[in-house]
Formats: sequence, structure tokens, C-alpha cells
Amino acid sequence: MTIPTTQSRMPVTPTGSASSVRIKDVARRAKVAPSTVSLALSGNGYISDEKRKHILRVANEMNYRPKMAARLLRAHNTGYMGLIINAYIQDAKRNDQQFNDFRPVGWQITSFLEACRNDGLRHQIEVIQPPSEEHKGVSELIEGGMIDGAVISGLVEKDCPLGNMLLDQPQFPWVSLDEPAEYCVLSATDQGVEQAMQYLAALGHQKIAVTFGDVNCLQHAQVKQGYESAVKQFGLKTQAKWVAQFPGAINDALRKIETQWARDVLSSKNRPTAIFCGGIGTAAIVIHTAAKLGIDVPSKLSVIAVGFGVDATSQAIVPTMLERDHKSMMTAALSMLRARLQDRTVEDPIQRFVPNLIHGQSVARVHG
Repeated sequence: MTIPTTQSRMPVTPTGSASSVRIKDVARRAKVAPSTVSLALSGNGYISDEKRKHILRVANEMNYRPKMAARLLRAHNTGYMGLIINAYIQDAKRNDQQFNDFRPVGWQITSFLEACRNDGLRHQIEVIQPPSEEHKGVSELIEGGMIDGAVISGLVEKDCPLGNMLLDQPQFPWVSLDEPAEYCVLSATDQGVEQAMQYLAALGHQKIAVTFGDVNCLQHAQVKQGYESAVKQFGLKTQAKWVAQFPGAINDALRKIETQWARDVLSSKNRPTAIFCGGIGTAAIVIHTAAKLGIDVPSKLSVIAVGFGVDATSQAIVPTMLERDHKSMMTAALSMLRARLQDRTVEDPIQRFVPNLIHGQSVARVHG
């Protein structure tokens, strides 16, 4: 689906003559989406030959003729920047699709709108839908020639529809946000974790545990990397059972495993005085488990989590958070995209921004 912006639209005139027949009229008669009509008429896009023939037949019956202005628009720059969110993930083992949680991309939408507004850029936002009969998992904004370039959030792989589409259109400029690519802007989570560990060490913490998810995900791999680097740099004490990986989908079964781990680690005689959590959900479990064991947070246990400050405020004890530098990342992504659109050399095609440590109520100095 495409999320509407504040850009104005021309009013639709009544249908009747050939000159007044519009794509929406053809779509209504053919019982398809307007974007599908655009793909059929352009000769591009992931639609079946049968459906393309059906749409062309309906368009011919209605005497539809694209306006010259529309043809010229497709041949030249549109003046629009796009934010494309690949909002579903493909689980190859289960052979199905799942929608990602939209909360992590909320900051991308708001920061994109703010950056475009500050620079006076016209813009469009699109959420890629799961493949289906009507939607093939590709960008309708790109296929329809409605944007000049895009910041893309989410995985872009060779074996996914969006990735294949971009490979077929190598001339289309795009910049990846928080996922590795030829041109990308990333969060330097590993450096942020190192700084968080240094902060804990300065408060007297030497025994620090860590949790993270699937290391195939860049963020979780960086949490692990940052923790291991900090242990060496700051002489921190650690144990094998203090390093916990919780891969897989977030569900009740995973939360039970996390709860059991927190109970085992915190109830041991030689327990950590601080825990760095790869996600706010794990941090909430750690804090709740500590309370049930009579361990006060933060005086007896400090907790830091990777996540979003807005999520932290819903907790009884607001955790200290390591949060992506939203504004800087989006500003850099748009700047890189504009350079590509202007055929200027991008001096630093891979940029990394250290996340911010947002102080909450879950960290304190070690006493006694």
C-alpha cells in the first residue's frame, strides 16, 4: 500500500469521452488496482500475461488513451523522493510470509517526512505487501515511474521480489537504510554497545551479562561483537552462561526461555551486577524476574536495552536505552540519494552512526 502524503492531487473529471477515461476507470471495469493497470499498459511489472491481456482488452474497449503529459512524466524526472518499506519477511523453512512489527519503522517514516519537509522535497511512502495474486511483492512506485529514487528499509536480497526488481533496473538509484548494500546508512550498534559497557564499567560494574537474537541479523551480530570487544577493552568478567542468544520468532515459547535464563542467572551465587539486553522485551523480563527474586533495579542490578525510547516509557521502571540516531541516519541517506540522482561521486557510500544512550531509571553505581 502507499501511504498518502500531504501532496495535492488533481481532481478527477467525469468519464465519458475517450479523453476523460482515466486509469481508475479502467481499473474499476477490469476489477484490478490502478497500479496494476499502469503496469499492464507500460509493458513492465510482475503480472501474468492473461491478466495483462484482459486489462489491455478493457482499456481498448473503453478507448483509453494515456495523456501526453503522463507519457512525458514517465520519460523525465518526477521530482519525487520515495521511502520504500519492505515490511514483510520470508521464512524459507516454513514457506510463508509474516508482517514485521511496524514499530521499528515508525521512526523511519517520521524522520523521512521531517527531512523531506526541511529540504522542500516532494515525497511518497510505500509499504511493500506480501506476494499475492494482486501484489507481487514489488514496489509500485518504482514500477510505475512515480519516484526518481528511494531510501529502502528492509532486506533487499536477490531471491526476493523487490531485490529482483532492483536488479532488473540497475539505473534506478536507491540507498539502503540499516541493511548492508553498495550504498547504505547503518547504525553502528557495536560501537554503541562498547560505549554502554564503558559507561557501566565507569560505574563500577565488572560482571556484565548480555543477550541478543539471531546473529544473521546485523543488529544482533553487532551486539555480540560490541560486547566481546568491551570485555577485552575494559577487563570485564564474564561466564559462558552470562552470554545468551535467543534466536527465532518472538512468541510465548521464546519468552519462557528468556524468563528461565534470567531466573537461573540472577539466582546464582555469583551473578552479574548488570545485564545488557538486545531488546526491550528481554529487558522487561529481566527486570520483572529480578523483582520476583527480591533484587532491586537499579541499586542491585543495572539494565540497558537496545530499542526505542518511546517503548521504554511504557515500562514500570524505564530502562536506559541504546537507540539509533534516527535523524542523522535519515538525513545522511537522503543526502546520499540526492548525490546519486545528480550523478555526483559519493565519497563515503557506507556510512555508520553510533546510537545514542538514553538514560532511564535502570542503571546505578555499584555499591559495596
